[in-house]
Amino acid sequence: MSNTKQLVQEFMTALGSNEAARYETVLSDEVGLRLHRWDGHEVYRPRKRVMARLLDEWASWPDPTLESFDVIAQDARAAVEFRIQATENDRYVEHNRSAFLTIKDDKIHIIDLYCPEPVPSARRKGYIAPATLTAEEVRRLFESMMHSGDSREWIRPNANWRGGLRGGQGGSGDAHPGANFVGGKRWTAEEADRKIEETIAYHRERNIGFQWWVSPFDTPTDLRERLERHGLVLAGDAAMMARLGLDHLDIPINPDVQVELVDGTDEAPIDAIGQITKVCFNWTDEQIADHRPGMIERLRDPKFQEKEASFLARLDGQPVAYGRLILEGGLAYLGGSGVMPNVRGRRVYATMLRRRLEEARARGYHLAAINAEPLSRPIVEKYGFKEYARSYIYGWMPVIDVAVIKSLVPQ
Repeated sequence: MSNTKQLVQEFMTALGSNEAARYETVLSDEVGLRLHRWDGHEVYRPRKRVMARLLDEWASWPDPTLESFDVIAQDARAAVEFRIQATENDRYVEHNRSAFLTIKDDKIHIIDLYCPEPVPSARRKGYIAPATLTAEEVRRLFESMMHSGDSREWIRPNANWRGGLRGGQGGSGDAHPGANFVGGKRWTAEEADRKIEETIAYHRERNIGFQWWVSPFDTPTDLRERLERHGLVLAGDAAMMARLGLDHLDIPINPDVQVELVDGTDEAPIDAIGQITKVCFNWTDEQIADHRPGMIERLRDPKFQEKEASFLARLDGQPVAYGRLILEGGLAYLGGSGVMPNVRGRRVYATMLRRRLEEARARGYHLAAINAEPLSRPIVEKYGFKEYARSYIYGWMPVIDVAVIKSLVPQ
């Protein structure tokens, strides 16, 4: 088994180096390659043709990286899971693949390579964006940011998600439209109306609402008008804003506001965040209870503590605001915040903003980003954030409740 595992590791080294000489040491002269792709089936033999296929694909990517996962080896058979990330057709994507290898005479004799359709990605390992990006580079980071989740690391309780290069949809399946997301759609004008009808039918059958984010990157260009014709209600908009450089955080705070890091060890702050969510976003107690286990699980996971941070703010000892910091795809993203209406205007949000930016700076980040809604937009703009694009949030419910839909984007 150890020799087989070593052979697998040498094969992965050859794949990642894209060197013909390395392939020649691990592949038999008569090796065969069966490619099981999402768009068809390919077969190659002998070694010269197998190598040409593997070498050509790797060479077609300008910036490929390889990450290996599980390796299982037994006698003359082995299996390995791996991920390739690269820029492909002007988008950063990932290929999640599995290879099943048959060994003969200490060489790889058959390769069955399973290649699902690539998906958008924002997980450049170790990448931190500099403070010198162009406006177009910032917009590209925004586009990839929504693809920073990784089901290999964590699957949310009550999860229901499907997606790909042409967009995605999913959520917890709760009735509230804020619990279910649709976005990133790249459709042709000819198919868009049919796809919209299918999306509505999917949610109607399950008696649940959803929110649909329309970004500047989505197609067709008249997608917003089409959604409105199909009965979706505009909840509001969110400005894609970023601040380049976090060295001088001249953001005045309210010294009476105490901000604490929430790590899941004490469940009282989690319940406080739930109550703030209920008030700010019109959630029900049942919906908050459904999300609570997943929130606790995520907060306690050391892996997520490395790239996410949640904060709770108190004023006069009472919980009044919460906010998240997500460190993914090279930037520090400010998301998931809410401030109780009775304390607005007392620099609670500004205090929370500065605390999150300080945390991002301490972790080595130079660029902070936010999808700023109308309430937060003038505040972050005052403190160095610039708008680069804008998204529009629509809502749909089996029985339209405009007040609930409008609460998706507090005014």
